[in-house]
Amino acid sequence: MAPQRGIDEGTAGGQLAVFLVELTRQTPVRELSDRFGRSSSTWGNYLNGSTLIPRQLVGRLVESFTPPGSTRNTKAVRGLELWKAAEAERRAGRSPSAGGELVRGRQRRDDALQQVVKYRAVAANAENHLAELRPMLAHTQSRLEHAERQLRLGDERERARAERRLGQARERLGRVRVQQELARRRRMTAEEQQEFWMAEVLSAQEEISRLEREVRDLVTVPPGPLEPVRRDAADTPDAPDAVDDADFEARLEHITAEGLEDAALIEEDLQHLRPPPADPVQPLSSPALDKPALDKPATSGDRRLGQTLAWRRLVLPLPLLGVTGFLYWACQEAAFSRIGGWAVIPATVLCLPVLYGSLRATTVRKLPARIAAPLLHIAWSALLVLDQLPWPPPGTGAR
Repeated sequence: MAPQRGIDEGTAGGQLAVFLVELTRQTPVRELSDRFGRSSSTWGNYLNGSTLIPRQLVGRLVESFTPPGSTRNTKAVRGLELWKAAEAERRAGRSPSAGGELVRGRQRRDDALQQVVKYRAVAANAENHLAELRPMLAHTQSRLEHAERQLRLGDERERARAERRLGQARERLGRVRVQQELARRRRMTAEEQQEFWMAEVLSAQEEISRLEREVRDLVTVPPGPLEPVRRDAADTPDAPDAVDDADFEARLEHITAEGLEDAALIEEDLQHLRPPPADPVQPLSSPALDKPALDKPATSGDRRLGQTLAWRRLVLPLPLLGVTGFLYWACQEAAFSRIGGWAVIPATVLCLPVLYGSLRATTVRKLPARIAAPLLHIAWSALLVLDQLPWPPPGTGAR
């Protein structure tokens, strides 16, 4: 079915819409919605040029409606060029009226939601890679251990072959670990991008609310709701328990290629996030370096953890303080019964570290604890030595 309104072929967005209409061969929007996700009204906006189609959908449409070969490659390159031109045109577009700002705010919100969906897919892909790499890592480690055992038990001829297998296993283990670390980084970057674009959605929604209050007399056609892209169950295969070397290498190469594509996609999005020269909307910066702080409410788990830490800080110092007092009392009793003023030496060895630990346990900082513990110990030692002097009994001194 053709789009509901005319296409402005003089713009880059209109040329992209014409390309999509010719590519889909007048396929009804309801069928496109069922096959690729999103609502029929959203596909209508894609095909008439009023809304920019996501870049991933352009590739999927080319793969679905073009036979393999040079024709598909040509279509893919042409679609990518048109999409980049439409994206540049959309970013460079400005509207002085409040109604235009409202439309741009809605477009900004839709773009942010599309970015959220995209990075959710990237995060899910990275998570699938991690799930597939874990058994591969375990398998590689088992092969490495087996090769090491063969190296220890084999003769000279078997030793050379086992050393070659050991080198291959170590090299493969290194590659698996590198890909695992890259997948973890991609997942972390995708999660940061999700948080950033969710904040962008909230900011765009607030801007839309403000503009709607200013231009209540304007009549705008709201875009259709954005639905998440459905993924087929075949996209997330379960990792087998045992793989041979050929399948192992093929899967590792596939994961490496997909990881490079995801990393290039993230890098391209980070490069596109540049503040416009004169934009009344808040300019964007690099989300990886200047991510807006989100006020997250404290959960019940966080509150329980804080209460547990506070309770430990109150209860833990009590036994240490008791041990400190007991040690000082024991040294003082020993000074009056056996060794006299020499009790300062064992008191310094035993009591001073426990006194310092007690001060640190009561949340005293390191430098004040280092100063206070020797001062208190020196004061106690001086009083202990002074008590050893032959003081006259009370009431017998000279009057």
